[in-house]
Amino acid sequence: MTEMSFLDHLQELRKRLIIILIALFIGMAVAWPLAPTVQRFMQKPLREPSITQKWQYSVTAWAAQKFPTLTKRLGLEAKPPQITPHKLNYMAPLEPFFVQMKISLITGLGLALPVILYQLWLFFAPALYPQEKKYVYYFIPFGTLAFILGDLFFLNMVWPLIISFSLAYESEILFSMLNLTQFINFCLRLLLLFGVVFELPLILLILARAGVVNLDFLRRNRRVAILLSAVVAAFHADIVTMFAVAIPMYCMYELSILAIRLFGGTPRQEPEAAAVPAGADVPSADR
Repeated sequence: MTEMSFLDHLQELRKRLIIILIALFIGMAVAWPLAPTVQRFMQKPLREPSITQKWQYSVTAWAAQKFPTLTKRLGLEAKPPQITPHKLNYMAPLEPFFVQMKISLITGLGLALPVILYQLWLFFAPALYPQEKKYVYYFIPFGTLAFILGDLFFLNMVWPLIISFSLAYESEILFSMLNLTQFINFCLRLLLLFGVVFELPLILLILARAGVVNLDFLRRNRRVAILLSAVVAAFHADIVTMFAVAIPMYCMYELSILAIRLFGGTPRQEPEAAAVPAGADVPSADR
């Protein structure tokens, strides 16, 4: 553990923030030509059936093949999923340009994430003991992988479900005119949220290995975790999105408990203080 003054902390923080901003700018520049491809992937639920609709059709077709009489009595017909293609609309002259900037920023954040995580680790490293600094070899690669997995899970499982539920309200008297900015902003906000949520098991595992939290503490606070998951999900308006956010968030909490149970948590061991003669003054240590 390295002792640092308050001014040293500020200088170190400024240094790390500058490097993070440079990495983010480079990542955004690299992601700029990729933004249209990312946007088309975000708009995929507007053109194709969701994965749940495909699963429903597969299960129904399998049941109709294996149990034709039963499915006919129940009125279950294997109909291929169909969807009417939709386009997003924009009303401001430069709206697509600013949307591309937002997509490039979030995509650049994903590209620069290893650098960002490493800089954050370097900022907190002086407060760690030598045996704790080795966790950087797990924090950066697994942290990046967890963020990417969270985004892929959202884009392939949750996002199509939300869009298909929204489009299900269309009828002869009701049609959708989805706005480009609102659509992309909603998707990007949830992308960031799911990326951070999937980091939870790794963060709690590292804290457990460092002796900051323990398994019994996490088990006792399951109700608090459910409440916090519901509170975070409550910021979204519709009930489907709330459940789509709250359930994976709490599942990550349970996965954290399982990870700590499997890999264990070792208490934080502080180095033993040297013996001090009686009556000697003990100097105060400022970080």
